[in-house]
Amino acid sequence: MRRGLQYFVAFMAFLALPILLGAAPGPSELVAEFEVEGMHCDGCSATIKGTLEAIDGVSEASADHPAGRASATFTTRKVSVDALKTAIEKLGYTVTGVKTRSKD
Repeated sequence: MRRGLQYFVAFMAFLALPILLGAAPGPSELVAEFEVEGMHCDGCSATIKGTLEAIDGVSEASADHPAGRASATFTTRKVSVDALKTAIEKLGYTVTGVKTRSKD
């Protein structure tokens, strides 16, 4: 019984370690804003938007060809900014800049 209690206390200390070290969890949902070269029409915008929305972890996406921008709201636990950038570039577009921010 005593050994079980020791394991329980050790497990609880392990769970509390990030809090004790002052580590706060990062935002779970971010917005990535991409500067994209090569979009020339509404079809280009629709292709990028649809591709981003089809990625698991993306809850919302948009693309604007006149502005040369695309954005995606995503869950960091499921997908990374690099994966989103790669998805856009696999379509034949060039991502020249990326900014991320917390979802408001």
